[in-house]
Amino acid sequence: MFTDQRSTPASNVESGSHVTRLAVLDEYLVQTVAITGALRPSGTIQVVLSATSLAALIEGLPHVHADAVLIEPWTRSHDGLTNIETIVAAYPAIVVIAFSHLCDDNHVARAFEAGAAACLSKTMNIADLPQMVRHVCAGGVIRPQNGGNVPASAGLTAREREVLSMAATGRSNELISDDLFITVQAVKLHLRIAYFKLGAQSRMESAHDTTRLGICD
Repeated sequence: MFTDQRSTPASNVESGSHVTRLAVLDEYLVQTVAITGALRPSGTIQVVLSATSLAALIEGLPHVHADAVLIEPWTRSHDGLTNIETIVAAYPAIVVIAFSHLCDDNHVARAFEAGAAACLSKTMNIADLPQMVRHVCAGGVIRPQNGGNVPASAGLTAREREVLSMAATGRSNELISDDLFITVQAVKLHLRIAYFKLGAQSRMESAHDTTRLGICD
């Protein structure tokens, strides 16, 4: 079963901004509905296809020009990894993102081996999902481990390290923005992605991690 959702109202899409076109594959319809509902308000992610089987996804993909597929790799029929391999082989330009409750080191490694570009935990704050999807589609890597908590060793970009380091010294977002000649919104985005990679829930917690890891000079 698949649902072509290209008729999403234009009002949901920010004028002039790049929109990432996402297909969702999960054997449970309630999951695809929940994911679609969570992403719709973002304005920069458009769910163009929802499917509950690989066959339905493959049938629908040629018609929707998806940039990425969000997929649950661990299915009752144990064919989730094969599904990732099939999508990657058929559509190498599409970014495949594993989205699952099973994010221990073994499951994550197997998803990457099958061809996933990133792994996201279903225990994450769903409000962060649009930013994470855009981050991965832009070439970023997110690799949760230890049951879904992103380890401190997860790769931070040079800019994320720079922003985190400055935030750890007590600078406000506005001061960081002025110092780095970027917008306040860009500062917030770098921090949110860095928090997610570190598994931090707050500015204070991330400051502790930056000190512990030697990120903060």
